[in-house]
Amino acid sequence: MRLRHIEIFSAIMRTGSAVGAARLLNVTQPSISKMLQHAEQTLGFKLFERSKGKLVPTPEALRLQEELEPFDKQLTRIKRVVADLAVGSASPLRIAATPAIAHHMAPRALAQWCRAYPASECVMAVSHTREMLYALLLNEVDLGLTMQSISHPNLISTLIRSCEIYAIAPKGWWPKKILSEPLQAEELSDQPFVGIDITSPLGSAMSIWLEDISPPPNVRVQVQTFTLARALVEEGIGIAVVDKYTAHAKLIGSEIQIRKLSLDIPTNIYALTNGSRPPPKTAAYLLDILKNTKD
Repeated sequence: MRLRHIEIFSAIMRTGSAVGAARLLNVTQPSISKMLQHAEQTLGFKLFERSKGKLVPTPEALRLQEELEPFDKQLTRIKRVVADLAVGSASPLRIAATPAIAHHMAPRALAQWCRAYPASECVMAVSHTREMLYALLLNEVDLGLTMQSISHPNLISTLIRSCEIYAIAPKGWWPKKILSEPLQAEELSDQPFVGIDITSPLGSAMSIWLEDISPPPNVRVQVQTFTLARALVEEGIGIAVVDKYTAHAKLIGSEIQIRKLSLDIPTNIYALTNGSRPPPKTAAYLLDILKNTKD
């Protein structure tokens, strides 16, 4: 008995007619009748008797159904897995993102992704870039999102978008009349400052920008993430330079001042994947959202 015979037999048992089976399997009624006749010829006994437009199972068919029931359920599961694989939803999409992206940029994109893939699951972890690289190489993560450009023989780095950099300060730090004016390097001279790790692209660019300022900014605390830098600014420690999403995030009870910099140093956002193991298909849709969503 062929697999197609089993599908048609099960469909007729469920619907009670060749017309119903044809609708269930999305084929024509004549093709169902033809395949049923072929199945009965192959088996050497009748499976159904016609009665008032219905196909009534024979005793042999009822006995066969008992044996085929577990197989029929397994076949249904296989079809479901195949359908999930076709859209990339058979397994969760595992993402690691740096704090600024995870907290202030990714949520809106993930909300749109969830609407597009209601049957899919996403697992997101907040991670520093170095930890993210290990997770990608160890197959613990499918997709990494970071603001650092990475060069690694086993990883693929794709530029997603760029975003502007802003200076932020505690509420009332600057007069309101200058908030629309770009911040000049000289304004940071001897000012309390929350520094970003100098080994990062932004930290390096800021170091060059401020190297001729005397006295230099008074670095009170040095951090590795924009999210932490903003939290320290909110506590009144001093000025910080962060990405656009962190600067403009609407946080309950948070009030800070925001100014553009006179220096044009946009930061880039990259997607990292393992070159030997492509991510699920659903990852491509998420990346399209991140690329095309307007700020």
